[in-house]
Amino acid sequence: MKIIKTLILSLIGAFLLFLTYILISNAYVLPWKKKEAIQATLDIGGLNELPSGIKNLQIDKRGSFFTRQFIIEFEFEDSKIIDNWIKHSKRLKNNIPKIKGDIKTYEIYPGENDAYGGKVEIQDKKIRIDMSWS
Repeated sequence: MKIIKTLILSLIGAFLLFLTYILISNAYVLPWKKKEAIQATLDIGGLNELPSGIKNLQIDKRGSFFTRQFIIEFEFEDSKIIDNWIKHSKRLKNNIPKIKGDIKTYEIYPGENDAYGGKVEIQDKKIRIDMSWS
């Protein structure tokens, strides 16, 4: 009986460790964490709030217990909205992008609040924000 109880407690402990690992380390951002992920990414990058009218929003999370990286991708219908967003973003408005083909890359190193930083890539009406901190 004692062996069965120990085995059951061990299995429950292993399951809880596995669940904790999944919640912290997976690439999927849980639906109730999306706003928090977006806000953290914008804060670290010194970026303005995202305007309304975003299409095809995707959020990926990478990292471990000690590091975190968010990659946010989205599109706008109107490129004027993108220009306005850049003008109102603290770390983009005076930043000269690197241009390769039709991709503008704004590098933000270091990020705000001692974060590692990252980059913002703009291709036509698509934006990709990639920010990290540890």
